[in-house]
Amino acid sequence: MGGSVFYLVHHAFLAKGQATRMMDPSRTPGLGASGAVNAIMLLDMFLNPKATLYFDFIIPVPAMLLGIFLIGKDILRIIEGNSHISGSAHLGGAPVAAIAWARLRRGLF
Repeated sequence: MGGSVFYLVHHAFLAKGQATRMMDPSRTPGLGASGAVNAIMLLDMFLNPKATLYFDFIIPVPAMLLGIFLIGKDILRIIEGNSHISGSAHLGGAPVAAIAWARLRRGLF
């Protein structure tokens, strides 16, 4: 749901400035569960920031660094306006992961 909310807010913002854009934001579909998948990946990275993950299955990287890279890549997608992959939906998973991490640390789950 977090990914869908961010996606809808981002496209509502784009629709306001539609006169200056070539792309019609109302025609870009919001499909898939990438926001939820991103939330699960980021939650794992928040819980184990020093774990070693393998970027492209080859390069060992600390989870914290890979999390920063994922968030930065989604921000770049939004800035560049890549219409094939929704960076805003991916970013919607980040606050969900942060809220879940905070609740887990307090013992509320």
